[in-house]
Amino acid sequence: MKRCFVFLIIPIICVSFCCKLADLRPTILVNSGNNPDLKKKALNLIQNPIEPAMKPANWKNYKQVQFTIKDVWHSKIVKFFTPIKESDQRMKVFLDLEKDTMEVEMLNGVNQGLYLGLTKNDVYQISADTGKVFTGDDEVRVYLQSLRLYLMMVWKLQDFEILQYAGDSLILGENYDTIYITSVQVSATPDVDQYLAYYEKDTGALEWVEFTYRDIFSWYRGVLKFGYYENWEGKQFPRRITILDKFGDTDFVHEIRIERIELPKKPLSEEQIIQEQN
Repeated sequence: MKRCFVFLIIPIICVSFCCKLADLRPTILVNSGNNPDLKKKALNLIQNPIEPAMKPANWKNYKQVQFTIKDVWHSKIVKFFTPIKESDQRMKVFLDLEKDTMEVEMLNGVNQGLYLGLTKNDVYQISADTGKVFTGDDEVRVYLQSLRLYLMMVWKLQDFEILQYAGDSLILGENYDTIYITSVQVSATPDVDQYLAYYEKDTGALEWVEFTYRDIFSWYRGVLKFGYYENWEGKQFPRRITILDKFGDTDFVHEIRIERIELPKKPLSEEQIIQEQN
C-alpha cells in the first residue's frame, strides 16, 4: 500500500512542478547540429589530458573487471525505487565488457548472498531459495544499468555517438572545459539521456557530470561528482562517485565508494560454485 501511495503522489507532483523535458544542451549548442569539428575537439580533450594518467583506458584490453564497493544512501525516497535495502550496502560488481553482462553479489544486510544479474537487458537473480530466475524486474534493471554506467563513465564517455565541445564553464568558483554527450541526435528527446561533462583544466580529470534520467522521469536532472582519484593499472581512476540533486548540495542522494578494483576471470556466481565444490 505504501509503494502504491508513493506512485500516486509523485506523478501529481511531477505534473504540477516538473513536467518540462530536461535539456542539458548549453546555449551555444541549442541551434546547432552534430558538428564534426566540435566532436574532434571533444575527443582530443578526453584522449589527450594534461595529466597523461588521466587518459581513458581501452576496456577491450581488460575484457572483465570487478569492483568491491559500498553504496551509501542518504535519500530514502530515491532508494525506495531501487532493489537496495540497506543504507550502507556493500557489494561486488562483476562486469563482462565483451558479453555486455554484469552480476552483483550483495555482501551484507537482508539480501546478503543474493546475486542480481543483467544479460543485455534481461534481469535475473540467484538465491538459495530460487536458484537462477529471470525476473524482468525493471527496478533492478534500471539500478544495475545506472551502476554500470557510473562505474565506467570516466573511461566510456568517449564511446558515445554524439560528443560536442561546449566551451568553458564556471562551477562553484572553478573553471572547466565542458563536453555535451548524448546519442541518436543532438536535441533533447524523451527517450535518450543527455550528459554534460566538466573536465579540470589543470589535469584533464573528469570532476562533474550533469545527467538526465529518462528511465525514471523525463524532467529529472542530477549531478555526478568524481573524486579521490588513485592509480590503477597505470591509470587514474576515481574511488568515489557522489550522486547529487544539484551543484552545491550539502548532502548527497547516494555515494558509491570503491574499495577494490580487480581483473577476474569468471562471474561471481560461478566463482561461488567453484569455492563450494572445493
